[in-house]
Amino acid sequence: MKNYKERFDFKTFVRCGMLTALACVLTMVPQIPTGTGGYVHFGDSIIYVASAFLGPICGAVVGAVGHSLADILTGHIIFALPTFIIKGLMGFAIGKLLYKNFSKTRFIMSAVASLVIVTLGYFAAEIPMYGVSVAAISLISSPIQWLMSVVASAVIVPIINKYRTKIGL
Repeated sequence: MKNYKERFDFKTFVRCGMLTALACVLTMVPQIPTGTGGYVHFGDSIIYVASAFLGPICGAVVGAVGHSLADILTGHIIFALPTFIIKGLMGFAIGKLLYKNFSKTRFIMSAVASLVIVTLGYFAAEIPMYGVSVAAISLISSPIQWLMSVVASAVIVPIINKYRTKIGL
């Protein structure tokens, strides 16, 4: 029971909520179109931060709730449920690999896992919506978004990791 209280204390809950809101905002603004039907945003980098420093559950919540809420608020309601599942799985996978065990190798492993989850997830989600030929476009737009997120996260996460004890993580 002690482990449960340590992992889900009030401070962690508040941080998770704040990162969920930040993920939502950074998914909505700016949205840079990729020309393939998708768009690039900085919201995924917050999933990396939440997963690496608060764990897989918080990472899943930030990904699922933050990004689904952004889909709803920006008029992409049809993607809210797939986004909830895909980004939630992404956050959970990153957290399982990075939480309390950060290294460059594990960061690369988490980046590859998130690439697979997001690319195949959106491809599978778009097949019943648009058909295989249109869904195949997500095989281009998802890796573009992934690359943006990984680059931003590769800058942000090591900096936070360096100062994590000073900021109480």
